[in-house]
Amino acid sequence: MSTVPPPAPESAQPIPPAPPEPPARPGAPRSAAPRVVATLVGAFGALVILGSLGSTAIATASAAVSGGGGGSSSTDSTVDAAGVAELETEVGAGSLRIEFAEVDDATLEVTRGWGADQWRLERNEDTIRVSSPDRWWGGWMFGDRSEAVLTLPDTLEGIDADLTMNAGDLRVIDGDFGDLDLDLGAGSIDITGSARSVDATVSAGQADLELSDVAEADVTLNAGDMDLVLTGTQPSEMTFDVSAGRVTATVPEGEYDITSEVSAGDLDNGLGSTPGARSTVEVSVTAGQVELRAG
Repeated sequence: MSTVPPPAPESAQPIPPAPPEPPARPGAPRSAAPRVVATLVGAFGALVILGSLGSTAIATASAAVSGGGGGSSSTDSTVDAAGVAELETEVGAGSLRIEFAEVDDATLEVTRGWGADQWRLERNEDTIRVSSPDRWWGGWMFGDRSEAVLTLPDTLEGIDADLTMNAGDLRVIDGDFGDLDLDLGAGSIDITGSARSVDATVSAGQADLELSDVAEADVTLNAGDMDLVLTGTQPSEMTFDVSAGRVTATVPEGEYDITSEVSAGDLDNGLGSTPGARSTVEVSVTAGQVELRAG
């Protein structure tokens, strides 16, 4: 019996060597950083050029507004003031000063800045109305606002006034009013004088009021700051409703019955409280700060 030998194992095939890496090409970039830097430098240069062109265009337009079309010319308007019982203002931009003098008619003089010829002084029955250009045009863009002075006969002292400032500045020195309604959207109001009552709403900006012999004061502050100084006769009723911002009220010394509701913020009551006092103060603070003190 013969034995068959097992087949010989197949020899392992040799593994071919890995191909060599190709040599780096001369001048090939090793990083993208130089390209990024070059791109940024180019973009910055473009912005500089655009900024220069924009500045030139604005300067040219500003010069055209100031020099062409009477945009910065001075204007005077006059209306008969006999029998007038109320004053209204609707100022979109610019500066308005109100004063009383020994004159017969109401006069509005506007000087400086864009839109000087677009202010209006009108009379409708027993109401004098002053309006200005809208804040979104012309001088608001170029920083060249107009300035106006309204001169009223001193025979109108004690007039009711409804003064609205959407933007800009309102100033009254030694003004004597009846019912004084104020609405400040932005900017500032600075009034000294007297009033029978004051109803002030401030959405933003700064309001400084120094008034004597005010019987009733109603203040609503949505944002911004108000400094209220009342002198003379002790007010019978005051209301403060503050959503945000700060109110500082200085009032005549005396007894006040104060009620308050503070959700957040702070009430600094320097007056104390006398229940049943003839003068009442109601304070509501959602946020912000109210400070009451005697002057």
